[in-house]
Amino acid sequence: MPTLHTAIRAKMGSTPYYVTTMKVSDLVQVARPASEQEEWATSGLTERLQRDLNDSRVRTEIAPYLANSPDRFFGAIILLLDAEEEPEFESFSEVAKNLPKAYRSAMAKDSFGFLTIDSGERIILDGQHRFAALREVHLARTVEGDYVKDVGDDEVTVIIVPRISTQHTRKIFNKVNRYAKNTSRGDNILTSEDDGFAILTRRLADDGGPLAGKNHKNESLVNYKNNTIAERSTQLTTLSAIYETVRIIAEHYDMADELNEKKTHVRPSEETLDQGYEHVEGWWTTVLDGMPKLKYGRDNTKLLPELRAKDADYGLLFKPATHIVLFQALSQILNADPDLNLKTAVERTYELDWKLTAPLWRDVLINSAHNILTKKENYNLAADLITYMVVGSKLPTNQIDQLRERIARARGEDESTFELPEPLA
Repeated sequence: MPTLHTAIRAKMGSTPYYVTTMKVSDLVQVARPASEQEEWATSGLTERLQRDLNDSRVRTEIAPYLANSPDRFFGAIILLLDAEEEPEFESFSEVAKNLPKAYRSAMAKDSFGFLTIDSGERIILDGQHRFAALREVHLARTVEGDYVKDVGDDEVTVIIVPRISTQHTRKIFNKVNRYAKNTSRGDNILTSEDDGFAILTRRLADDGGPLAGKNHKNESLVNYKNNTIAERSTQLTTLSAIYETVRIIAEHYDMADELNEKKTHVRPSEETLDQGYEHVEGWWTTVLDGMPKLKYGRDNTKLLPELRAKDADYGLLFKPATHIVLFQALSQILNADPDLNLKTAVERTYELDWKLTAPLWRDVLINSAHNILTKKENYNLAADLITYMVVGSKLPTNQIDQLRERIARARGEDESTFELPEPLA
C-alpha cells in the first residue's frame, strides 16, 4: 500500500532512517509483527526478530491503559521496511524552490521533506507490545474505556529503517533490545502518577510523613535506589519495602483494587488517596510508636548499623524484608482476632525475640549465615509464624498443624516429632 509521509531523513553510523508520525488507524493497517509474516516465519528470522508477545500483558495492562487514560503516551515505534527498493525521499528544498534563504539554511543536508513508500512490508522491529495494544484497542476493541474510540486518531512517532541485509537487521534488533534498560522499581514508584500504591508510598516518605526526613549524612531516610539495605547503611528502609506495606494495608481494608494501577489504569480519586493515606499513615505511626527501638533508629540514624548488627537485640527489625513480613503478619493477626486493635497487636508482636540469631527465625526468615531468605514462601512462612506466636489460640487446629509441618520441612526436621514454640502468653 503506497503511503506518503512528511519525514526527517537521518543517518546513524551506517544505518539510514526516517522519522515520521502516523495515525494509529493507519499504522495498524500497514504494519505487522514479524511472526505474522509468512515469508519471515519460514526463513528462520522470526526466532531472532520476534520476542514472544505477552498477550496477557497486552490485554490486561497496556490496552486498558490506552482505553482509559486521557494522558496516554508511547515512545517511538521502530519499523523495518522490508522492500527491494529504497523509499523515495524528496526534500522541501526540491519541492518548494522559492523557500526563503533563512529556511533553506535551516534545512541543511536536505533532511526535511516527503517520504513515499510504494511497496514492502512494514515489520515491527521494536515496540511490538505497544503496537499489539494499539491494534487491540482500535481494531479488536476487546477492552472497554472512555477513550476507545479516540485511540485510532492518536499520532505516534515512527522510525522507519530500510532493510539493508539480514545481518544488518539482526544487529539493529539485538542492539535496540540489549541496550534498552527498563526503569527500576524505585524509579517507577517515584514517578508513577496513576499507581495509587506508589502515590501513597511517596506520601509516607515526603515531608510530614512518618518516614520523611534525612539521616545524619543528609541522605533520605528511605533508600530509593535499592531493594535491600547494606549492614552499614544509615538509612532505615527501602522505598520498595514501603510500597509492599502500603499494598498489604490496602488489601486489609479492601482498597487494593481502587489503588492498583493494573486494575484502574488511571489515577485514583483524591478522596480514595486521602482515605488510603489515612490508613497507611496510621499503621506506620502505630508501628513506630509501638516498637520503641525501631522509632529510636529512625530518629538516631547514626546508630542504625549498630542497631542492625547480628547480635543486636532488635536487629531483625531494621531489615526492609522484616517490614514487609511484619505488616503482613499484623493484617493476619487482626483478621484472626477481631477483638484486638492494631496498637495491641503491634505491642504483642514487639515482645518476640527480634535478634537475627534467634532460633525462632532459623530457616524461616534467616539462613545459617544470618542473611535474609528472600523467597516469597519464606516471607509468608515468617508472617504465619508471627501470627501464630501472637494469637495461636485463635487459629484453627489444622492451620497450626500445617504451619508446624511447613517449618519442619524448611528446617529438614521430622514432621511427626517437630514442635512449634509456645505462643506468647
